[in-house]
Amino acid sequence: MDYFTADLHLGHTRIVRYCRRQRFLSDADRALLEGYARVGLDPWTQPWKGDPQTVAAMDAALIGAINAVVRPEDRLWIIGDFAFARDAAGLRAYREAIACQQVHLIWGNHDRRSWCRPAFTSCTEAVMLHVHPQGTFTEEQVQEGLERRDPLFTHPAFRRQSQKVFLSHYAHVIWPGSHAGVFHLYGHSHGNLEPWREKHMPNALSMDVGVDVQGYAPVSFAQVAAMMTAKRASHPPHTVDHHRAAGADED
Repeated sequence: MDYFTADLHLGHTRIVRYCRRQRFLSDADRALLEGYARVGLDPWTQPWKGDPQTVAAMDAALIGAINAVVRPEDRLWIIGDFAFARDAAGLRAYREAIACQQVHLIWGNHDRRSWCRPAFTSCTEAVMLHVHPQGTFTEEQVQEGLERRDPLFTHPAFRRQSQKVFLSHYAHVIWPGSHAGVFHLYGHSHGNLEPWREKHMPNALSMDVGVDVQGYAPVSFAQVAAMMTAKRASHPPHTVDHHRAAGADED
């Protein structure tokens, strides 16, 4: 099974305030913010150093949520902004706390590449997946299979039985195959982009899988497929593409 998540920001004190991760506040931080509120101030915009216990609670909860559902033999795709660590060893410790053996990282804007590369199964800017009953394959693996005439990939049923999923840390208006039913999963925006997307792109088969949107837990491919299938049933296809203006005739 494939699971997807993004924007954990493990070890990042300020993300608690930026994204109002109230669930993880220590008693000391909660008392401080409640004190601001009592005098009529927005507690989330006031000076706040952050209690280390808050960050520790956040880290433990996010990693615990992954380990509660993602089995060691599954595949976990972290779509950017994994952790803020003091050094490579600290980042490695965060990664090793995740029980899943295959953990792939899509680069986010906060991921330190020299530290991340040795820690993850793969690291890449973006990736197109083919989720098939016999496994999940990258576009590169599919193309290599076609070149060597692997019967799995050359059989006409392969593409019919696969769902393509495009992963990028950043949300796209169009993406490869966006007009042809390809799913798009992203992070980065911590849910802040979703109202705009729903207003301007209600039929787009895309979604933010970041922890701030998904209840601080990863989502499975089955969950993604169910949500996208429901959207596809209630909205016309997302036909925006770069080849022609919306509504223009085919060449």
